[in-house]
Amino acid sequence: MLDEYVQQWSAIQTVRAAGLHLEDVFTTYFGLSGDADELEVQGYLSGLVMLPAPQRDLLAQAINELLDSIGSMVDGAHYSDQDAASSSGYGDYLRPLALSPDHYDFSAPPVGDNSTSATTSPGSVLDTTDAADAVDAADASGGGLDDAGLDEHEFRRLHALHESGLLETGPEERFDRITRQARDHFGVSSASIALITEDAQIIKSVVGPIGEDLPRAVALCAKTIERDRTLVIPDASIDPEWRDHPLVAGGPGVRFYAGHPLCTADGWRIGTLCLIDDQPRTFTEEDVQVLRRLAAQVQMHIWV
Repeated sequence: MLDEYVQQWSAIQTVRAAGLHLEDVFTTYFGLSGDADELEVQGYLSGLVMLPAPQRDLLAQAINELLDSIGSMVDGAHYSDQDAASSSGYGDYLRPLALSPDHYDFSAPPVGDNSTSATTSPGSVLDTTDAADAVDAADASGGGLDDAGLDEHEFRRLHALHESGLLETGPEERFDRITRQARDHFGVSSASIALITEDAQIIKSVVGPIGEDLPRAVALCAKTIERDRTLVIPDASIDPEWRDHPLVAGGPGVRFYAGHPLCTADGWRIGTLCLIDDQPRTFTEEDVQVLRRLAAQVQMHIWV
């Protein structure tokens, strides 16, 4: 089985590299009897919503059929397992995937090129599930990856952040509109977009009294980008992991926090869209989905 996030980013990279339009992808996918709606497909291709394996495979099929129809030489989208790839008719044309410090990347050479990269044989799919689990376990234990690997990962992440140009442009109304929408929808005291540099949290947009540039070591958003999922803290004052945090035990007295990572088109987590309140709050799975959709809007602006 191919890790679901590897499959997702394969689809995202393929769509972007080939310049495919979302409408064309969705139309082809719908013609294959896909049952996810257009918003779910957009969320999936923004890296924010995960779909079940059968729907991921139908999207991969739709993308690969579009590539075939336009004669594109872009590497195709991968399938969830070897059986799905073999039955698709495109399995033999998929480029092998290579592991990287961030679990995977798409820099492996096409089949037939000479390379020392850790790739699979032609036509096969690299199973990264065990490797991803190993990286997560290393993160949890504080070891397992050598310093060179971690340094390379952070170097590439910071390079993606600086290449985005977001650090040089200051506050922008296009982002302020989304933070206002987030604060108004959830009724929290503050909503913000934060960028995480080598040693600091830089606020790109903030609406409300809580949200400022901080050292990275104490920024909650710096913790959010460590994983590819939403971080939710309903009541930090009673959470053993967070109750002694300086932002909780001291000013501004954070009680509720919810943040979702913001990624570049290549998948590097460079910042967050977050909600903060000085009162505890519940946060449902539906709320998580709304926050992810708002984060998708931010990412669309970043990518454009």
